[in-house]
Amino acid sequence: MTHHPQREIRALHTDNTVTVYQAYAPAIGVPAARDGRFPAAWKRDQMTWVIKPRS
Repeated sequence: MTHHPQREIRALHTDNTVTVYQAYAPAIGVPAARDGRFPAAWKRDQMTWVIKPRS
């Protein structure tokens, strides 16, 4: 049996960029993938990201 964490961060990076992948509930993700934009149920103000460069 394979254990999958409840939450994990998936990302790709180069020396200049970081691309982070975010999963959404089907009610948000399916219309977004189908229509190429987020549905009205998605609220930008509910997202919080803090990215700190390594020193």
